[in-house]
Amino acid sequence: MIKEHIIKKQIQVKQKIVKVASSVFNKFGFKKATIEDIALAAGMGKSSIYYYFKSKEDIFEAVVQQEAHELSLELEKKVISSSDNPKEKIRNYVLIRMKFLKEMVNFFEALKNDYLGNLAFTERIRKKYDKEEQQMLNNILEEGVNQGIFKVRNTKFVALVLVTFLKGLESSLLINEEMAIEDLEGNLDEILQVVFYGMVK
Repeated sequence: MIKEHIIKKQIQVKQKIVKVASSVFNKFGFKKATIEDIALAAGMGKSSIYYYFKSKEDIFEAVVQQEAHELSLELEKKVISSSDNPKEKIRNYVLIRMKFLKEMVNFFEALKNDYLGNLAFTERIRKKYDKEEQQMLNNILEEGVNQGIFKVRNTKFVALVLVTFLKGLESSLLINEEMAIEDLEGNLDEILQVVFYGMVK
């Protein structure tokens, strides 16, 4: 019983460090943030931080994994498990994904920042996230094919194309200040029309 209490307490402390570190990385960026910044924000000593994490990189990895998990849960709850038809699911998937990514600064940085790409865990997270996203979209596409809504012969390939398309949207939405989420939402139906049916009448 005492051992279980200790383990529970350790998990809570790690979760607190990850939550606080997320805000610190958001504020300073990975490169400029320090263990001292995280310890100060958490109201802990540096030695206590090092008890739970070996390095700043380990903390950042935990932060990014937590944000990726939150995104997956959000998509599962509001898109994958919804009763919308597959076409509407694709639309909602794109919108929710982009809106959530705007709030997930650290996760987006891990996906896009060349400097962070040199960290060993970054490539693992990128590959895992890409694989999960392709699988989610493939499931929606298969659902649409089974219902006669989509005429797609190779759902896995189309899912890959959609993921590539979404990465392009990420850059426009999160890097280009001229494009807002409202612009995406207002033009999404037309964009998806082109993606699915092309531009030729």
